[in-house]
Formats: sequence, structure tokens, C-alpha cells
Amino acid sequence: MNELGTDIHLHARVFRTEGAWYADVDDEEDPQPDDPFWCGSYASQRAAIDAACARIAAMHLAHTRRLSEQAS
Repeated sequence: MNELGTDIHLHARVFRTEGAWYADVDDEEDPQPDDPFWCGSYASQRAAIDAACARIAAMHLAHTRRLSEQAS
């Protein structure tokens, strides 16, 4: 739970197929890979992990700002 009393449940999936690394971010309510919130293709596993972590951090920040503005 964050400081505003709301939960954010996202997960990242990183996998390799046909010579490329892929990453996606989705919520725990819909863990199927058919419609993630975000996805990308990368040359390395490290790049895919970094991109997924950065996207989750950005989503969290945007969500927190939105909630903070609503509370004001």
C-alpha cells in the first residue's frame, strides 16, 4: 500500500523469443499477454528489465500524482 492508501498491482514479464528480448507490464487482474498496458522489444535481457522497471516507476508516479490532485 502506498502513502495515499491505494494499492497498485503491476507485474513485468521479460522473455526471449526468436533472438529478441521482450518486456511487458500488466496488472494482476488480467495477467494474459494479449493486451498489456505496455510492451517493448530489446536487444538484451538487461535492457528489457531496465525498460520494464522504468515503465512501472513512471506509471506509479503518474498514478500517485493523479490521486494527489484528486485529494486536493
